[in-house]
Amino acid sequence: MGKYFTLILVLVLCSKLSVAQQSYTEHTIQKGESVYKISRQYEVHVNAIFELNPGSRDVIYAGNVLRIPNSSNTTATSSNTVITENKISNYIVKRGETKIGLSRRFGVSITMLEQQNPHIVSMLQADHVINVDKSIEEIKPVAKEGEHYVVKGETLWGIARENGISVAQLEAANSDRLSEFLQIGQTLIIPDKVSIDTSSDEYIVQRGDTKFSLAKRFNMSITELESKNPHTVPMLMAGHRLKINDSEIGFDPEAPSDAIEVTEMTEVTDVTETKPDSSLSTTNYKNYVIEPKETLFSLSQKAGMTIEELTNLNPKLLTAVIAGDIIKMPIGVSGTTVNTSPSAGTNDTADTVATADSNNEDSTTKIYSNKNEVLFANLDTETSNGIYFYTPFSRQELSSPEERQKMISINSEFQKYIDFFQGSQVAIDSAKALNLNFDVTLIKKNIAKSNITIESPHNKNAILVPFSDTSSTFPSIDSNAPISIIDIESNIESSDSITVYKSIPSETTQITKTLNYLAQKNSNVIVISDLDEARHKDLISNALPEAKFLKVDNAGFFKSDALEKVLNKNRLNHIVFDSDKTIVLLNTTTALMGKLSNHNIQLVMLESSLLPKQSEVSDMRYRILQLIFPSTSNPQNKIDITDFENKYEDLYSAKPTRHAILGFNVTFDILLRISQDSSPDNLLNTTRSEQPHLKFDYQKTTDKTFLNTGIYLMQYNSNEGMTELQQ
Repeated sequence: MGKYFTLILVLVLCSKLSVAQQSYTEHTIQKGESVYKISRQYEVHVNAIFELNPGSRDVIYAGNVLRIPNSSNTTATSSNTVITENKISNYIVKRGETKIGLSRRFGVSITMLEQQNPHIVSMLQADHVINVDKSIEEIKPVAKEGEHYVVKGETLWGIARENGISVAQLEAANSDRLSEFLQIGQTLIIPDKVSIDTSSDEYIVQRGDTKFSLAKRFNMSITELESKNPHTVPMLMAGHRLKINDSEIGFDPEAPSDAIEVTEMTEVTDVTETKPDSSLSTTNYKNYVIEPKETLFSLSQKAGMTIEELTNLNPKLLTAVIAGDIIKMPIGVSGTTVNTSPSAGTNDTADTVATADSNNEDSTTKIYSNKNEVLFANLDTETSNGIYFYTPFSRQELSSPEERQKMISINSEFQKYIDFFQGSQVAIDSAKALNLNFDVTLIKKNIAKSNITIESPHNKNAILVPFSDTSSTFPSIDSNAPISIIDIESNIESSDSITVYKSIPSETTQITKTLNYLAQKNSNVIVISDLDEARHKDLISNALPEAKFLKVDNAGFFKSDALEKVLNKNRLNHIVFDSDKTIVLLNTTTALMGKLSNHNIQLVMLESSLLPKQSEVSDMRYRILQLIFPSTSNPQNKIDITDFENKYEDLYSAKPTRHAILGFNVTFDILLRISQDSSPDNLLNTTRSEQPHLKFDYQKTTDKTFLNTGIYLMQYNSNEGMTELQQ
């Protein structure tokens, strides 16, 4: 069935490929041109150009080539749609289209598009009808509370910082408005600034909101919430405007494909509270015995609850799902049940490796234990260890908001150090909750100069060095005790006095691991690039000497029959994509999907950095072509990641940045490793571990250098999910 489902998807997506067989003219895009302007020049419809050039729908680049069909072979989008130089009449929005895409197509700003079509202000929906008269003067909008009007010179980073939010929060709340470039005149939603007064007519959904929490906030059931806001039925999304009283708000029930998903909670019959409490009526729940092979996901599905609701009800599930354990489940769920009471001696406490109480509200210490059994099982909480941070800040400067801001005003690069140490602080708090014993010391860079002398009372010590500029700036070490240097994107070179552990996997590691996986598959490997030689040709040729190399033009088109000649109908074909151009990816994948009916094809990327934003390329293509790609983080580990983000936001009132994420993961992992009940010479290179975002697998490359080779190799599948491949 899966094979037939994939073929059906391919036929749907590739049904328009026949247009490519018609005659066409090649047009070299000039600076300042738009698809709409080019269509007027050749007297063809814009959709005819899009059909022949799939990658041009949202963005085109000067110097690239567009194929322009003969005007005699083009048709209008709809018999009711009329597009002239100054007017667009009765244009019907298609699923997947965005405001930014329509504004580029019609040559108008998003502001003008919204002013003349107020029904799309809340959210652009499939089947909306668009009308635009370019002769009508655009009215400069006035930003309301919770909004920001973009002016010349502003950046997303600057706007986010001005409003005390992260760039990720700003992007999530404006997913249908943002593209590669910020546009002057755009009105952006500032999520944390939007009024949430429950007496007003509307509420704008924030990232992290759920149907369950919103229904409770506005004193209604989830059914009532969905009835008043039918656009939320398929999925609740950040940026949705909700009607919370009886006034009418017009929405189409179809949500746009590029909106940001907000975790959804389904309604639970007769449940009035999600957290376990002695005041809960015992008639709402029963004691349920976990069966073998049941998972957190399958239990949530059986209960008719989200994972968040289920773990709120049963906190021990955050640690592990253990067959035979007793948990609370709604009445009506099938399965083994038991009657328990305190006098019966029932143990309703989770068996955790960590020392923290499973019912403690601070869950940071317990959610990671089940992935690091070896580390948690051998913790030494009696012996004290030393951890040092090599930093441009002194302890006083780091702890003083005024001093930090003063240093950032001198050098904005210092912000990443602050973010790193904030993430490290969460790790330190988590380690202390495990009763680990260690001393923290800051070594200021300009004081250390060319040599660091350390008189440590500890047998185990580690220095964390984040983001050091060059290897030459790191001093030599004189220490009376063993000490390890943890490199966090610092490129430190080992020497006689120091052993270096590079904690972040390099791009070369990603590429090598992916190539080694392909080498085991005995497949037909084809490397596609837009350069005369693929960027990683030497690495590819060494690992896969029989690989074929195929070049496309700058727009991602193959020469006639070139792709057909290298594909093999009798073997699995791994197509290694080696270009960073989005338009090349779009046109290449379109061509590959056209070959799936006769060939077994899987797309491969050697670096996660080559994956474009989801707003630029639909993951439908990846699922159809079963994309394989390396990642330094686990995209499936959403529960642990969300728990860390919540803890971080509670402390700092902001989403963690990438540097804060590195600070937590590396610091917590090192604290666990130096706290092992083992000799100092066996600290870091004996055990694999996984923290919320990163995997750690240190391998020795030279006598004094260890490299973290912890890479996740992921593959998309046709069921809207991913699978981790065994390496």
